Amino acid sequence: MQIWKILDIESTNELSVIKKAYARKLKQHHPEDDPEGYQRLREAYDQAVRAAKRKLTLDSSHDLTEEAAVKRVESGQSDTGQDEQEGDANLVVAPSRMLFADPAPMIRTAEQRLSEFMEKVTVVYRDIAQRIDIDSWLKLLNDDIMWDVKLQREVYKRMTVFLERHPYLPRDVWQLLESSFCWKERAQDDRESFSRQFPNVFLHAFAEPYYATSLRFTFLANAGDIDCEAFLAYRLGALLALKHHHMEQAEEMLNRAYELFPDDPDLLRLQAEYFLRLGTLSRALAAIDRWMALTPDDPELYWYRARIYVKSNRLTEAIQDVTYFLSLNPGHPGALSLAAKCYTKLGDPASAHDTYLRLLELQPDDIEALVCLAEGGHPETGPTSLTASSAASVDQLPAQDTERAGSRLPEEHARANKSSFFSIKNLTLILVLGWFFLNLIRMLFR
Repeated sequence: MQIWKILDIESTNELSVIKKAYARKLKQHHPEDDPEGYQRLREAYDQAVRAAKRKLTLDSSHDLTEEAAVKRVESGQSDTGQDEQEGDANLVVAPSRMLFADPAPMIRTAEQRLSEFMEKVTVVYRDIAQRIDIDSWLKLLNDDIMWDVKLQREVYKRMTVFLERHPYLPRDVWQLLESSFCWKERAQDDRESFSRQFPNVFLHAFAEPYYATSLRFTFLANAGDIDCEAFLAYRLGALLALKHHHMEQAEEMLNRAYELFPDDPDLLRLQAEYFLRLGTLSRALAAIDRWMALTPDDPELYWYRARIYVKSNRLTEAIQDVTYFLSLNPGHPGALSLAAKCYTKLGDPASAHDTYLRLLELQPDDIEALVCLAEGGHPETGPTSLTASSAASVDQLPAQDTERAGSRLPEEHARANKSSFFSIKNLTLILVLGWFFLNLIRMLFR
């Protein structure tokens, strides 16, 4: 069947095999990165689980029927005619599957089942090794209670409240949870109300998911006996403070997190960003060096260090780092813009021009790239005042015309500037104004 091909396993009734296959393929088809692939995977997984459970139910019923037949033979009641003659009192009825089931689950109330499920969730969350393991959450989301239609609404409510109070989870776990609870779809009619009621869930599942969940958790396995929850709270607080440029709050959060666990690469990245914004470049580079000692192959290192090098006017080193970063992340707009600035300052306008064109392919309304390409220069250096061909034409004139040409040069230059003003300058102005009014119209009719 197609479902087994999608899951990349042979047909099976083993739920554990199906779940492991789903978890493995989920890493290749994240809901944000490959929504279509994820949808196919999820449908295949659901069909496989239903088929497996249906087969297990049929097998159980078949086994019980066979067991009843054996008992009838052992009791001497194998002859159907004899059974009928003995009357209803001796009628042998195939035992119900319910008689052989564990009676405990049958007497549990809905509240007990919900409480037991949330206890399982709490256990997974409190153990940092299980918390960052997507298989642990996948197992929870395939608990029997998740298949109970009558309890799904209450499970959604309780999980949303729990995650609001305990939001420190890796990005792939948040994606898995969103695929199961569908907060975006449920709250699409009133996102503002949802964001007020559940700001942490909104932060991770709705608003800028890549930003809020860019912080990694794998290094916490080496943190030892620390208060992980406090560390994660401080680290996220530092990230959000830097986002809103609250520098005093960022400093406090960074210091508190650093006291708990100084060897977290993402914390060092935030430190580097903080010192870079303050202009304390030596301390920013020190944070980068410590970061590099922990994860030398992390591409983000080179992006951050390139920015520091530009601030320090170490342009050759900056262009090396940003070029390497772009070789791994060719579609990073910030790195393309930084590379173009470096090329301009290094006196390589051709490379700057090509880099700005690459940037416009990704962001057609990038104002800086539009202005620089239109003016033939860069905001920090300005457009060229006189083309090389115009300057060279003076030397190529006959001697008797040199003086006259020299007298005409200011006039020609004024006409050129005037022409430039009414063509290129106006083009840039039109582009800027057009972009402004387009966004204004979008805001008005939103």
